Amino acid sequence: MTGARQIDVDIAVFAGRFDSQPLVFAHLLDVAPDLDLGHVEVLQDRGIRRRLEGFFPPQTVTRLLVALDEDDTLVLVLPEAGFFEGSARLSALGPARGRVLRA
Repeated sequence: MTGARQIDVDIAVFAGRFDSQPLVFAHLLDVAPDLDLGHVEVLQDRGIRRRLEGFFPPQTVTRLLVALDEDDTLVLVLPEAGFFEGSARLSALGPARGRVLRA
């Protein structure tokens, strides 16, 4: 991507338990139909740490993995997605300062 640059943003982070990514997106469609799902990242399974490292510095990655606790899914709501406050199935872990690529 020519001309792309990393910018710092506050990313809303949520944790929950889901059997699959499609179930997370279905839940978000139910509870937050105005959310732009193209700007939502769902992280599950063994790849969570690696994917988090694409957004956050190491200390934030560690903090989020500890906060994950018994849950198995992290949801990152990027600023362009719109506002989401959480739900009965997705607990807010708070905003985390991260970085994203933008053209």
